[in-house]
Amino acid sequence: MKKKLLIILLFSIFISFISADVISLNSGGNEEIVNNPHEYIEGFFSGIPTPSVAPVCGNGIIETGEECDDGNTVNGDGCSSTCQIEEEGPGGPGGPSEGRITVSPTEFNINLAVNTNIDKTITITNIGDSEVIVSVSQQNLDTNVILPVTELTLGAGEVKEITVTFVGTSKTGIFTGTINIGGVSISVSLNVKSRLLLFDSNIVVLNENYLVEQGDRLRTQVTLIPLGDKERMDVTLNYVIKDYQGNVYLTKSETLLIDEKIEFKRNFATGSLPVQKYIVGLELVYPNGVAPSSAHFEVIERKKPSFFGRLVLILIILIILVLILLVIFLIKRERDKKKEKQRS
Repeated sequence: MKKKLLIILLFSIFISFISADVISLNSGGNEEIVNNPHEYIEGFFSGIPTPSVAPVCGNGIIETGEECDDGNTVNGDGCSSTCQIEEEGPGGPGGPSEGRITVSPTEFNINLAVNTNIDKTITITNIGDSEVIVSVSQQNLDTNVILPVTELTLGAGEVKEITVTFVGTSKTGIFTGTINIGGVSISVSLNVKSRLLLFDSNIVVLNENYLVEQGDRLRTQVTLIPLGDKERMDVTLNYVIKDYQGNVYLTKSETLLIDEKIEFKRNFATGSLPVQKYIVGLELVYPNGVAPSSAHFEVIERKKPSFFGRLVLILIILIILVLILLVIFLIKRERDKKKEKQRS
């Protein structure tokens, strides 16, 4: 009986080792709820790869197979109707757009109180050797951003700045979208808070370089900060993972009793999220107030193990097999000794 138990135990260890990358992606049960349907949602929860979806030209996001995406399907503005960079022309319409300009910054994460606004500067540089005309637009930020122009003309080597106004409306929450300049997309996350805060929140991505391989866990650190008089209070923490088109992939909630600054870590399964940029958001909700915060991360393709990594894995498996055989041999030898004693 001991022999069987030992063999089963070793075999279980062996199986769990070689299957270490097969995990339950919905271990949180009904705490992980999807808010809206999406072609990747089922794969996100089950871990079953979903069919690849063709890129959508004109959505302002550069996807697989696209060289640019300026938020429209108009030819002659540097990015063609099929989202390919148009051949260089003499300048103006028909001249190249993305690939000849650089934009800084490429990401905004902004905190605002309700009914307030803030101005931010975007710098556009024409790195080409001829004049270029680029379009300026936004996606999914209709009431949260004011653009000063819809089109820019830059001479060869010219640098221009535009001032964009971000608006916190009367609605609290986390709002995502993009500002599209030529074929370059600037990711935007707005955290609109209550005007009078009793608490503040902050969430930080701990994964190296904010990159998460498909199937790995998103690791975060959360900080909750009381701002008023010291008082014990129940607060609700609402977590969300969403992309810059406003699609929600995960929501999760918990309630905590806090009376002082606290820090803790929270991890989230990413399942089969498609390769692109996301935000992980946190809304700290308390009576008469909301304090949201968010952080950027990007899902990348899982790297294939190197030759050395595969060799190490094979060696470990061989060592486990040798140990199993050794245990079986020792058990058999011990049993043979007992039989010899009984005969004598």
